[in-house]
Amino acid sequence: MTGRNDTDGSVDARDASPVRVLIVDDEAGHAEQAASTLERRGDRIDATPVDGPTAALDALSASSFDCVVSSYDLPGSDGVELLETVRDRHGDVPFVLFTGEGSEAVASAAISAGVDEYLRKDAVSDQHDRLAGVVDGLVSESRSESRVTEHLERISDAFCELDDEWRVRYLNEQAVKIIDLDADELVGERIWDLFPETVDTDGEATLREAVETGEPVRFEQHLDRLDADLVVNAYPIDEGVSLYLQDVTERRERERELRELSERLQLAVEGADVGVWDWNVQTDEVRFDERWAGMLGHDAEELAFDLSTWEDRVHPDDIADAWSAIEAHFAGETDLYQSDFRMRSKSGDWKWIRDRGRVVEWTDDGEPRRAVGIHIDVTEEKARERELERYRRMVDELPNSVCVYDADGRFELVNEHVADLYESDADALVGRESRLVERIRATSDGDPFGALVAGDRDSLSGSLEMDLPAKPETIADYTLTRLVIDGEFDGVLSISRDVTDERRRRRRLERTSARLEALFEGSPDMVDIHDVDGEIVDVNRAMVAELGYDRDEMEGMDVWDVDTDLDPDEAIPLWESLEVNETFRLETTFSRADGSTFPAEVHVRRVDVQGEDRFLASSRDISDRKAYERRIERENERLDEFASIVSHDLRNPLNVLSGYLRLARETGTDSYFDRCERALDEMERLIEDVLTLAKQGEAVGSFERVHLGELAARYGDETFGSADREDAFGGDGDEEETVSVEIDVEADGEILADPGRVRQLLGNLFRNADEHGGERVVVGDRPDGFYVADDGPGIDPDERDKVLESGYTTSETGTGFGLSIVQRIAEAHGWDVTVTEGERGGARFEFAEVDRPEPGGDRSGATEDRVESGD
Repeated sequence: MTGRNDTDGSVDARDASPVRVLIVDDEAGHAEQAASTLERRGDRIDATPVDGPTAALDALSASSFDCVVSSYDLPGSDGVELLETVRDRHGDVPFVLFTGEGSEAVASAAISAGVDEYLRKDAVSDQHDRLAGVVDGLVSESRSESRVTEHLERISDAFCELDDEWRVRYLNEQAVKIIDLDADELVGERIWDLFPETVDTDGEATLREAVETGEPVRFEQHLDRLDADLVVNAYPIDEGVSLYLQDVTERRERERELRELSERLQLAVEGADVGVWDWNVQTDEVRFDERWAGMLGHDAEELAFDLSTWEDRVHPDDIADAWSAIEAHFAGETDLYQSDFRMRSKSGDWKWIRDRGRVVEWTDDGEPRRAVGIHIDVTEEKARERELERYRRMVDELPNSVCVYDADGRFELVNEHVADLYESDADALVGRESRLVERIRATSDGDPFGALVAGDRDSLSGSLEMDLPAKPETIADYTLTRLVIDGEFDGVLSISRDVTDERRRRRRLERTSARLEALFEGSPDMVDIHDVDGEIVDVNRAMVAELGYDRDEMEGMDVWDVDTDLDPDEAIPLWESLEVNETFRLETTFSRADGSTFPAEVHVRRVDVQGEDRFLASSRDISDRKAYERRIERENERLDEFASIVSHDLRNPLNVLSGYLRLARETGTDSYFDRCERALDEMERLIEDVLTLAKQGEAVGSFERVHLGELAARYGDETFGSADREDAFGGDGDEEETVSVEIDVEADGEILADPGRVRQLLGNLFRNADEHGGERVVVGDRPDGFYVADDGPGIDPDERDKVLESGYTTSETGTGFGLSIVQRIAEAHGWDVTVTEGERGGARFEFAEVDRPEPGGDRSGATEDRVESGD
């Protein structure tokens, strides 16, 4: 192998120098073995083994290498990540990925990261020969110099390389800019001659120590000739040292300015009643001064210097707003953080604090590092604001229009009522002329408003009509008062009230009183008016005619003289409880003058008649309706009887058919008759459900104390165990009916209900779960009732409103009446039923508004009858 030829034909001796290769592997010993083998294969290769990415990066920082050869698998990393780090820190050092990992994904990642060569470790004996050839081909002096130079010129730091005599060997462009001299004048000069002020300084001692020990160092040095502060990172290399320089002059200047600012702030704080905080945002350490602690009744020694000391004392209702203001400032949305919030003092009282602050230091990544600010106690200010706000709210909430005019009749202050009438907001009205003042001047002799301003009169009142944007033709009563504060005129206070509706209502009442009187007399319903004591003060023509009394005779009678069902001790408190214009309805019995009676529907309404309580009763004879209701009840009874007869008549032929089916089985032709028997079973169940459904509108029986858990457990044991059932003709039967559903009881409370109906409700829900594939049913308590939940497939949310309807079913064997019966039983008890999803994903039926017995009562209990109307 030969060196690079110069243009004059000579050979550069540096091309023949050893090629320094860094070998990186993942297992101890592998790197040493690879380095030894590679040195034997390449006559000018000097290989250095390391066993991980950290050691590799340290080696690259401490010395220069012509090439890096790395395995793919590395401790805590891989070869591609190492390549990316090397490229970022050390530029284009030739990099060979030499690994047993041969997947296309690894190769693609390596190529994307800028690897120079990618070789697989093969079992062949010449694999290191190939590696040595690749390394030798990659490393040449011209390429090495080009890559190093390109890297050094590309980095943001200034770079300077010194030889073992402390002479400048190389400077990148950034270094030339900092030193501000021509590069040709610098190369070959001793660093101590260029910067004599550094001689005998800590910086010189640190550099010399680094060269002697071979360990990299970092220190800061001020250069008088450049008037700059530099941070120096020095890395000893063979026959010299590499220096990376950062100009931190501006940063140090900012720090000095910050210190001066802090000193000035401290002086200002000492002259004001404010507390100061200083927050390390990265660690959440916060320094509080004595004034900050004193505002809350503490000594500074009592407080932990931590963010939680502040955060735990801020009122829970205010902390979110405070953090929002802080985060907005951190995000750069505001120049200053500011927030008002309440803080708990040592005594437990709440104080209003005005918090102001700003980020004064940022990290290199743009994150806040340090913030400082002040606390100001504004409790008294907030109290004054609340008092002013209270008055403002009082004025705004007044139903009247309140405002203050200046001497020219322009708005100076208005409440919300005035703003609404002008279809504007309060601030926009300020400075505009008042239409009320304009109308007063236009409709009055002279200028009464001017007289107010001049002090010739103290007040002015009246009523007038004017057009306002929100309400044309407004009629207003107004009062204007001259305001004098501290002996000087301060404006005119105006309070006006919109009386448009009141005046128009009065006129309407006058026009319609005759009509109302005609309606009262001409109504086909009986109408009477009585006072709170029940004395009738007026009746209409229809009532007189229907009851057979004279008008004069009825006026002065008591209501219960006519209403035979009315009890004065109950009626008078009921009337007194009514609000004005509130109505209640009742059905009762009226008695005529001849002693005959008839049912009547009465609507009683409390009215205000010129300031006196009166009760307007409108009544009508409902004899025909009552007769119709009785006829309907009889029809329902006949329908119930019909349902029973139909079901009975259908059962007889079904029993006969079941008997013949059993006989037919004995002949051996089961395949045709099994289906018939199942159909008969379904018809039997259909009849049961139809009959049950027809009767669910009946009144429930006695309401007893029912222990729901015991009833469910007992019913489950009796009905849902495995048992041999007799056939329809009393034989032994060939089939065993097995219901696999498991009943779990988690209910421990009692309810007031009809036990038989509840038992039937539970049975239908248990069968529903079994028919739809459920294996477990849970009966449990709810605060206002109970629930029944299964672990079956559940009910689609779109279908839950339909499952309680008659005839709805998704089961091939169901009749569609089971859940409808559940609904009817619940309605008969006055319960609400809700269908939802259970914890196990199945169907859950929740029953609410369920009555429970009083604690300590007799469990057998007295019967409470409830009559529920049918559908």
